[in-house]
Amino acid sequence: MRTHRSKKETVHDTLLERIVNGDYRMGEKILIKRLIEETGASRQPVMSALSDLRAEGLVSITAQVGCEVVSPNARQTGDFYLMFGRLEGLLAELAAQRAAPTEVIELREINDQIRRLPVSKPSSAKAYPLLNREFHARLHSMAESPSIADRQMYNFAMADFLISQTCGFAVHLRDAVREHDAIIESIARGNGAQSRLLTERHIGAVARLVVSHMHEKFATEGRS
Repeated sequence: MRTHRSKKETVHDTLLERIVNGDYRMGEKILIKRLIEETGASRQPVMSALSDLRAEGLVSITAQVGCEVVSPNARQTGDFYLMFGRLEGLLAELAAQRAAPTEVIELREINDQIRRLPVSKPSSAKAYPLLNREFHARLHSMAESPSIADRQMYNFAMADFLISQTCGFAVHLRDAVREHDAIIESIARGNGAQSRLLTERHIGAVARLVVSHMHEKFATEGRS
C-alpha cells in the first residue's frame, strides 16, 4: 500500500483544507511565494496543486495576474446546488435500490452521532461537516456506482466551502438530522423515487440558506 505523499498532494490537501474551512475568503489572493515558504515545496508542485484546485472549481488562475479563491455570485451558487442536489438525489435513489440492511444500520449510526452533537457548542460546527461527509460517503457506497460517487465527493468540497463562507455549519445541525432520518427510512423501504426527492429537498434547503446569506453579503458590498 502506498503511504508516501508527493509534495503536490501535500500542498493540494493543505490548500483544500484552508479553502473549505474558510481560512481563505472568497476572492482572496493566494500568494505563491508565501506558499512555497510555508510548505517547503518548490514552485512546480505548488503550481500543479493550484491547477488541480482550479479543475475542482475552487481557485482561479490568471496569467500575469495570479491566483485567487473563487468568488461565485448567488446565481452561480444556485446553479451549483441544483446540479449537486440532483446528483446526490440520483445516488440516494440507487442506494434505495441496492442497499443491504446492514448498510442502512451503518447509515443510522452515523446520523445518530450527528444527533448527539450539542447544537450550542462551537466544536459541533467543526464536527458536523466531517460526520456529514461520512454520512453521504456511506450513502454513495450503498449506491454501488463509484464513478458517480467519485465525482460527487469533489462537489462536496465546493459545497462545504460555500457553507463555510456564508451561513456556517451550525445552522444545519437540527434540520440535517431530521432530514437524514427521512432519507434513511425511505432507503430502508427501497423507495428510490422518494429517496431521490427527499435528498434533493435536503440539499435544496441548504442551498436556500447559502444563497440567502450571499444576497445579504453582496447587498452590503454593492455587488449583484
